Amino acid sequence: MGTQRRILAIISYPFLPATTGGEISTLNILNFMGKKMPLTVFTVEPYKPVDKNSFSFELIFGMPFKAWRYLNPFYLIAIHKLIKSKNCNTIFFDQPWMGWMIPILRFVFGKQVFIRSNNIEYLRFKSMNKSWWSVLYMYEKLAYLSANLVIFVSDIDQNKAIVEFGLSPDKTLLTPYGVPHNQLPEKVLNAREILLNRYRINADAKLFLFFATLSYKPNAEAVELICGPLLEQLRLRFGNFKILICGKNLDDEIQKQINTLPEVIYCGFVEDIETYIDGVDAMFNPIVSGGGIKTKAVDTLARGQRVISTRTGAEGIASDYCGNCLQIVEDFDWEGFADQVVDSLNGAAPELPNRFFERYSWPGIIQVLQDKLAQLQ
Repeated sequence: MGTQRRILAIISYPFLPATTGGEISTLNILNFMGKKMPLTVFTVEPYKPVDKNSFSFELIFGMPFKAWRYLNPFYLIAIHKLIKSKNCNTIFFDQPWMGWMIPILRFVFGKQVFIRSNNIEYLRFKSMNKSWWSVLYMYEKLAYLSANLVIFVSDIDQNKAIVEFGLSPDKTLLTPYGVPHNQLPEKVLNAREILLNRYRINADAKLFLFFATLSYKPNAEAVELICGPLLEQLRLRFGNFKILICGKNLDDEIQKQINTLPEVIYCGFVEDIETYIDGVDAMFNPIVSGGGIKTKAVDTLARGQRVISTRTGAEGIASDYCGNCLQIVEDFDWEGFADQVVDSLNGAAPELPNRFFERYSWPGIIQVLQDKLAQLQ
């Protein structure tokens, strides 16, 4: 297709204002795509009012936040009108939930379609013991096979999908979760002192961090593991330490448990997560279920901070780009996890190679995507 790409993005979930890792990832890929190509975004009404002029794309809130939006055939009429009025030749779906539209958009409307997989969804729900994962498998497979191109946030998911769904490798592309900068940002000034004062922590304490959207089951599970077997092992190795847990929607029962643990502080949702990343000695990523790349780990690594992770928590992250900033321990090996914390703090200072940004900066990621779209037939 020699003409300019004019893209209509269909985002079937509310992502504004972007606060979680997934929402920020969606906003970033749209913003950086919009800087390269004309882009209109058709999406769900936002959580709160947002300034439409603050984005590099045109924003249309065309869907109410109702469950039936996923199967509403009348949205095809609205989308067809948008395609014609904006002269769009390419359609982008973020996640497969409205993938039933793809065959119609391709073979009836004659548009090229690409879709982003943030996780292989059926595997994620299978790992969470959902009985209907096999139905999701068939739906997800149909969505991906119907598209011209499927882009993935991790090479692990990309390779799994090629096998699981029978995708042609040349119709897939790695577009990892990225960061907006292409070099290490400046550290937050006096970040450690800010945290010590904010939570009245002794100056000689070791500080550790876990942050995530805590309503998501694998993240809530990680908090329970931090407060249980991992905490027991850390107590054997450190006399004075605090674990700061940041994120919204933590279960009330887990909060009650945290209140009984002097070493753990639940901070809730924080606006200045960069202060926490820069101010601690290491970030913990003890994820043992779920799928897809863990955005919190990439965000932390991109600031040159240590990340100590389980094997599952590090899935999708190219460890050979991370230097000594990323340390990986086998799932459920909490003794080994705690030993790695000690070794990391006693070892060399974290040093992130420049090549990390060659893989994980958004401008480079979008350029690769634009080149791939130019090849679509």
